[in-house]
Amino acid sequence: MKKIAALLAATCLATATPAIAADVSLEAQVAQLKAQVAAQNELLASQAARLEQIEARLRAASEPAQSLAVAAPPVVDQGTTPASAPTQALAVNAGRAGSGAAFGSDTTIGGYGEITYNGYLKDSSRNQADLKRLVLFVGHRFSDKLSFTSEIEVEHAVASAGDEGEVAIEQAYLDYAINSSLNLKAGLFLMPFGFLNRSHEPPVFYGVERNEVETRIIPSTWREGGVSLYGSTPFGLNYDVGVTTGFDIAKLDDAGAPLAGSHQELQLAKASNLSFYGSLEYQGVPGLLVGGAVFSGNATHNNADFKADNALPDFSGITSRITLWDVHGRWQHKGFDFQALYARGTVSRAAALDGVVAAYNAANGTVLTLAPSAFYGWYAQGAYSIALGGEATLDPFVRYEKFDTQAVLPLGLLSDPVNRDRLLTTGLSFHPLRSVVVKVDYQKFFQNKDNNRFNLGLGYMF
Repeated sequence: MKKIAALLAATCLATATPAIAADVSLEAQVAQLKAQVAAQNELLASQAARLEQIEARLRAASEPAQSLAVAAPPVVDQGTTPASAPTQALAVNAGRAGSGAAFGSDTTIGGYGEITYNGYLKDSSRNQADLKRLVLFVGHRFSDKLSFTSEIEVEHAVASAGDEGEVAIEQAYLDYAINSSLNLKAGLFLMPFGFLNRSHEPPVFYGVERNEVETRIIPSTWREGGVSLYGSTPFGLNYDVGVTTGFDIAKLDDAGAPLAGSHQELQLAKASNLSFYGSLEYQGVPGLLVGGAVFSGNATHNNADFKADNALPDFSGITSRITLWDVHGRWQHKGFDFQALYARGTVSRAAALDGVVAAYNAANGTVLTLAPSAFYGWYAQGAYSIALGGEATLDPFVRYEKFDTQAVLPLGLLSDPVNRDRLLTTGLSFHPLRSVVVKVDYQKFFQNKDNNRFNLGLGYMF
């Protein structure tokens, strides 16, 4: 009987042991889960506190700058063609995105700059490095339709009476957007000629130096004060027409760039006579742009310079008109970029003008510049963009150009060979980003071979 009782007790104990063990294991798991939940709650609380701190800092930083904004500069990437609208000053429209930070929506700031090095192959004493320009764009949108654009430039790092640098206002105008096909701008703005005059940020154009044709023949950066109507049509035709200030022939000071010194930049500009211009460009086919422009106006201004200073040449009785026109085209497709341009200028009654200047030089022992009857230049350029990953590209290019700033001279005068040339430029542009570029190129001058050089450049826009 005792054996049976012992056997029953042992059997009951064996049956109960797993159940007890299971209860103990379950309690441990519950305790572990409770500990994990507590830890997660502590982490969430810590993160919430951190987010509150960050939000407080952001609110504190934004409060004093609610009326300011830093936004996109007026940049055009290598694959964008210039339009006839005023795209080169600070664009308050959001379509021209850059890399600026933003503090608001009404005022915008941007800019660009470039540093260059020129190494001359035949005379190293001419080698030079230059902070060529630093430019600041400032714009403001008063309403959905009315905006202001400005461009302030500092050239050659230092501007003072004893230095070659200068500070200039390159644009300052109001723009009223009526609709896409009809808009109005008034003030100081860029002329819609060629490519470079409107799209001159270093990451945009090929080559360290700006091309000779759009520097000597088209006096980039060329701006005038006036009023303009511009717009675009649904079928891809852009137009820009206006009435502006013009050239002053009495300020002609460089036979190698006839219009560079005589465009007045709205600096106490002589305005006895105003000028007229018009531009048409067609962009109805993807990747294609063809267009042209013409500018013409009286450049003697009723002999205003002599009347203000009788020590200057007297052009009384002479009315001379300066006319400049260009045609240009560009085609971009699958990394290829081809463009060409031809520009020509004329000075009417150049013989009469030069007769006065020649007599003045003889009487006063001076060497004032004589005006050409005609001057011209053209170039053709090809490039290819190689994608390197991300935004990085490597863009080899080649450009051939020809210019003659004294193509026709009156009075049987002979032109100076230094003022005409053929030029081959070839090189590379490396873009680590669309808005930054490192450039290297070689330039061969066929006429003035002492100018052959190797160039390096660094450019940026923001």
